[in-house]
This record gives sequence, structure tokens and C-alpha cells, in this order.
Amino acid sequence: MLSLFATAALLFNAEVEASEVVEPEPVVEAETAEVNPTPAAPLVTSEGDVAGADESHPYFGVQGDVGLPDGAGASLLVMPVSWMRLHVGGLATLSGSGARAGLTLVAFPKSGVRPILGVEGGYAFSGSATWIPYLGTLPVLSRALEQVSYGWGSAHVGFELGSPHFAIVLRGGLSYVDLTFAGPRLDVGGATLSASSMTLRGIIPSARAGLMIAF
Repeated sequence: MLSLFATAALLFNAEVEASEVVEPEPVVEAETAEVNPTPAAPLVTSEGDVAGADESHPYFGVQGDVGLPDGAGASLLVMPVSWMRLHVGGLATLSGSGARAGLTLVAFPKSGVRPILGVEGGYAFSGSATWIPYLGTLPVLSRALEQVSYGWGSAHVGFELGSPHFAIVLRGGLSYVDLTFAGPRLDVGGATLSASSMTLRGIIPSARAGLMIAF
């Protein structure tokens, strides 16, 4: 009888042990180290500028200068990029007033001495040039100088000396000039000979010097 109870107790303990649920051990996730990608090296232009960096060159400016065939002038400058200048302005010419516009290309725009190459065109409106010393007193020319107008196109090389914000500008080259003036009046044997107008065209040396202020 005791053996039966012992056998039943052993079977009961075996069933209890079999029914116990073994809990799985928690899985520990390995921490993933954050990997910082190496930043790409900045692109550098041929002029030494970093691509995408803030541009420090000025975009607008003014320029005053004197020269031939322009006369004395004042211009507004627009600089969309550091190596380009666009200008338009007014003039005080030999015959009165005028206007001009042009384009200048700049080499080494951040250096203190900058070679430049420019082209421009202008026109001096009709006016009197009899004020020119000596020429205005000559009988043959006094009539012609009463009404003078001319247009021109120039090609110049030169230098800008100074910073991109303030510089002396020197340039020289050649200009094609189309000059129109009143025809002369001549008295010959009691008769008067006159012409309504005359035109001279040709290529002449030209030069200009001035100051540039940019902001």
C-alpha cells in the first residue's frame, strides 16, 4: 500500500516538473555605434574660391573718369560676377553731352593689380564746340564747330589698381569714330560756298583714366 502511494507521488512530481515553463533568456541587443560619415572636401575653383561659399565681391558701384573721345563721364557699374563689369552713364563731351555703355572683363579679380579688357560704345549729342581754344577762332573751322556730333566704339586694355571696392582704372586702345559737323562756309570772289554737313570716319588712339568705388 505504501508503495502505491510512493509511486503516485513520484508520478505527480514528474508531471509538475514537465509542466513548468522555462522562460527564455532575454536577448540583449548589441548597441550599434553611430558612424559619422566623413564630410566631402569642398570644391575649390580655379581662382581659389570655395564653391558655394558666400561671395564677397561687390555687386554695384560708380565710376568717374576723363579721356578721349569720351570727355568726362560718370557711370553706374553692375557686377553680376567678380570678373565682369557692366556700365552705363552720361558724359560731358567736346560738343555738350553724351551717353555710353560697355562691358569690361577682369583677370585675377581679387588681386591688387587686375588686368582688364573692355569694349564700349557711346554717342555725343549735337552741340557747339566753338569754345575750343584756337580752333574756334579760325574762319574756316568756326562754322563747322557750331554743330558737332559723333559716335564711337572702343576696344581697350588696361589695369585696375587697388581693392575690389576702391581702385584707380587706367585703360587705352583704339576707337572707331564717326564725326559729323556743320559744313564750312567760304566766300570766293563775292560768292558764298557752303555745305550743310560733313562727316569724317576713322580709327584713332583713345585712352581713359578714372576712379571706381564699388559696394
